[in-house]
Amino acid sequence: MNNRKFFQNAALLTGTGLVLRAAGLLMRVLLANVLGEEGMGLYSLTFTVYNLFITLTQSGIAIAVTRLVAQYLALRERERAKGALRACLFWAAVLGGAGCGLLFLGSDFLAARWIGNPDCALALRMLAFSLPFMTVSACFSGYFLSLRRAAPGCISQLLEQAVRLAIVAAAISAFRERGFGVLLGAIVLANTVSEGASCLYLAILSLRRPLAGKAAPLPKGSIRRIALPVAASRYLSTALHTTENMLIPLAIARYTGDYSLGLAQFGALKGMAIPLLFFPASFLNALSSLLVPEVTDTSARADWKATRAIVRRALDITVALSVMIGGVFLIYGDFLGNTLFHSPTAAMMLKVLAPITPFMYMDTIADGLLKGLDRQGKTLRNNTIDSTLRILLIAVAVPNFGIKGFLGVMVFSNILVASLNMGTLLKTCRLGMQWKDWILRPLAACGLAAAVWALLPLQGTLWRTLLGIGVWCGCYLLFVWLTLPNKTDIIKAEKSLRRTI
Repeated sequence: MNNRKFFQNAALLTGTGLVLRAAGLLMRVLLANVLGEEGMGLYSLTFTVYNLFITLTQSGIAIAVTRLVAQYLALRERERAKGALRACLFWAAVLGGAGCGLLFLGSDFLAARWIGNPDCALALRMLAFSLPFMTVSACFSGYFLSLRRAAPGCISQLLEQAVRLAIVAAAISAFRERGFGVLLGAIVLANTVSEGASCLYLAILSLRRPLAGKAAPLPKGSIRRIALPVAASRYLSTALHTTENMLIPLAIARYTGDYSLGLAQFGALKGMAIPLLFFPASFLNALSSLLVPEVTDTSARADWKATRAIVRRALDITVALSVMIGGVFLIYGDFLGNTLFHSPTAAMMLKVLAPITPFMYMDTIADGLLKGLDRQGKTLRNNTIDSTLRILLIAVAVPNFGIKGFLGVMVFSNILVASLNMGTLLKTCRLGMQWKDWILRPLAACGLAAAVWALLPLQGTLWRTLLGIGVWCGCYLLFVWLTLPNKTDIIKAEKSLRRTI
């Protein structure tokens, strides 16, 4: 691994991720205050249908281009790397166009029968035209990641988010009084325009600096071997998640006797609490993306010692940061939910789900590493087990216990799938469970930070809350650092890295 380039790309992706998530959270707050909890429920259901078509069109192509280009470059076969890019772009365009046609033609049926509100049909038609741009952009982004170039993807995402925010703000101003269907259609039009701008930028950039040489044909089945297991996993997972999301409002309505209330509680969860819980995960998402070509490289060369070192470091970082973030939401979930969304329901959900934040984040990083290690089939098995159990438990628990029943299902499900994927990852790498580093040290640091925080009056106002979050995170990271057994080695490595830079 080129440490200098890796850390530069990680810093760039993390910074970009924070900006993007901040902009996305700002947009969610804006929409929540305009649409309300019930409107956010319909917005979330609309994007549930849209995400199903995203999965159908992308079909593992982005992972395929990242792995194939990284693999052939590691083997110094640049012509085949170029051939892999061209082949993946062709299939991305074909699948994106097919998905666009299906969603556009089926929008009325999907809005009426799946979402339960015909007013959402216009929004689905607007979203349909973004699918070809999105699939081709994902392919280009995977290609640049395989070259260890994070900047193109970061700039394209910043451009995309800036265009999206501008259009959403204009749509709310111009169409707020025109009815829910027109307003939602104008809001989601931002997705199509912004995806088009991002795709154009990446295409121009790839033409300016193409791979040298003539594209060579790939061995038969190269793309299919990687893409199909990923696609099958995503198809099944998305189908199950779509079923789950359609079931939740209905199941809550059976408990409360009011579908609007069920839709509102669903909107508070999927449109407010879950996005906020994943807001701080920018660094971990960047790490997951960057590690796919790295572990592909080391495993292609059968260098399992290097692979284990990469996986161990990634899991060390993920556990340490996710426990800290979970502590923030446990302490300040009430304040954040009420201040940002004016929703006591979202505030309650943040508090309940805070303790399982580490499992959510661990699943994200384990999933990325397993794809880099060519274990897509294992993630398919694990995700299928999880999603099937979720649906069964939702059908039983939610009609009897309402939203509290669903939160209980979420706690069980996230612990289960994270445990399955982590177990698969550790077995693949022949890496043992690090009880001291992944359990005892973070929990001890959490307890010490809580003791220091409890002595200070750091709740109530916005500034006290921000100061309290800073004190909590600072104390936690300090205690984690002080308990590291290899601090001297890390300091020496950092000094060596700075000298090379």
